[in-house]
Amino acid sequence: MYSFISGISDTDDIRYCSKCGADIMEHFADGTGKCDACGFRFGVVESEESEDKNDE
Repeated sequence: MYSFISGISDTDDIRYCSKCGADIMEHFADGTGKCDACGFRFGVVESEESEDKNDE
């Protein structure tokens, strides 16, 4: 399943690869990080839980 998420990625939240779990050492100005182990490049966007459970 695919969906669209909009937000700002912060490299402070990128410490480990979400694909293989290796440490992330390479960060980019666009808010993404790249895993040296598997080559996966990704960003992290957090979302807050809704106060109103009907919004989910």
